[in-house]
Amino acid sequence: MIKYITSIVVVVTLSIGLYGCWPVRVGLKNIGDSVFGEPEKVKVKIKDPIKENVRLSALWVGHSTVLLQIEDKVILVDPVFEDVISGVVLRKVEAGLEMKNIPKLDLIAVSHAHMDHMSLGSLKDLDDMFPEAKLVVPVGAEEYLPSYNMEMIRLKTGNSEKLGYIGETREVNGIKITAVFALHQGGRYGLDSYTWNVPGCTGYIIEYKGITVFYGGDTTYDEYAYRVLGSKFKIDLALIPVGPCRECETDGSYYHLASLGALKVFDQLKADYMIPVHYGAMEYFDDPDIPVYVLRELAERYGKNSATGLAISKPYSEGLKILNEGEQHIFYYKE
Repeated sequence: MIKYITSIVVVVTLSIGLYGCWPVRVGLKNIGDSVFGEPEKVKVKIKDPIKENVRLSALWVGHSTVLLQIEDKVILVDPVFEDVISGVVLRKVEAGLEMKNIPKLDLIAVSHAHMDHMSLGSLKDLDDMFPEAKLVVPVGAEEYLPSYNMEMIRLKTGNSEKLGYIGETREVNGIKITAVFALHQGGRYGLDSYTWNVPGCTGYIIEYKGITVFYGGDTTYDEYAYRVLGSKFKIDLALIPVGPCRECETDGSYYHLASLGALKVFDQLKADYMIPVHYGAMEYFDDPDIPVYVLRELAERYGKNSATGLAISKPYSEGLKILNEGEQHIFYYKE
């Protein structure tokens, strides 16, 4: 038994040392929890997330995983459903949706290959359930994926001013999806992400029947990119990452948005609504909910005024929708 536990510790320690988004100390802290613990339970999980009379809804599964319904189309972004992510880090709160309760799936969009966004186990389960779904990834991320029955579609990214912050657009199962700017890293592990500069990260614009959803993936603040996207797309809903952040009342670090930066991106996109993601499930530095606590405080502080000085279409209290794991918000019903 001691040899078994020692082996686990060694393997996990080595894995964490090469891990994409997480500091080494976070992985070491979670070793015991990952082997012996379990996440907090979601009290009520929705069993019928897809409804007949909905134009646009979003169900926050947790971390960066969101189930979108746009009319008759169902889309998952960055699906990660397991309790222990990549066998290393225990979630604070379990996934807020049972995969078996997804009745159909048209499109899966993965933003990059880091293990908290690209779960090979979750993708395998979804492939077994929905082999006709399409899997969209940025060019470079496919290097970390096995073969699936799902058709894989690789999009060229637009992560620079030279490219106009907009990459390739494809129509997939009737849904128009465009790779857009994200300032993060490709790769899957620490070395390939931060040393070798492997390509393969993106945000997405998803359009269908007059509805437009922005998903930021992992990104940090850029003074110009989100203004450009806000001028080129009329965005109904923005899924924007908040954190991890040590000082959340800032724009963010080199790798991630902080709470103030997320609010600025919301302003610059000129989106009608925002759902914050990329918090709550895993401890990076402190309480994993701190980024959204700060986001809520900033929204209350600014009130009807913009964090960036830009005109905003509605007060933050109306446009910002902070969900609990497993909570679904219906934005528009069919008339």
